[in-house]
Amino acid sequence: MTDENLLLERLAIEDVFARYAHTADGYDADGWVECFSEDGIFEIESDGNRNQFIGRQALHDFICAHIRLLPGTRHVMTNHLVDIQGDRAQHRCTVTGMLSRPDKVYTFISGWYESTLKKVAGEWKIEHRIVHADNGANFIKGELAVHIKPFLYWMAANGTSA
Repeated sequence: MTDENLLLERLAIEDVFARYAHTADGYDADGWVECFSEDGIFEIESDGNRNQFIGRQALHDFICAHIRLLPGTRHVMTNHLVDIQGDRAQHRCTVTGMLSRPDKVYTFISGWYESTLKKVAGEWKIEHRIVHADNGANFIKGELAVHIKPFLYWMAANGTSA
């Protein structure tokens, strides 16, 4: 692969993740799900606990619950590392998530993503994405808990333990 092609592929991968953030924060559930392959997996890991959502229907249910139970989010991803090997890629980046409420803007998540992508019909799709949350204890107690707990309960009831 030429340097120019490698750069174009890397930019296409970064676009997938920008679309992922903009669709989640813009309440576009279908657009968010389209970032994933048909058998895509989204996984949340915090304090050694892992919860997965596998396949298009589970992904759609997850993002709809996120939109309904955590409106007002902004996902910010930085420090992208991309390793492309043919039609597969590995990606890692830092994530910070803001949650806007009338009284305050909270940092609702801090951590990193690690993702595996594959090219499907000429487009990069997320095959497996894990969000590693640094601040899981804040989800259960403290001022953020009142905003996060309904979503945590939903995930526990509807996800699959990994």
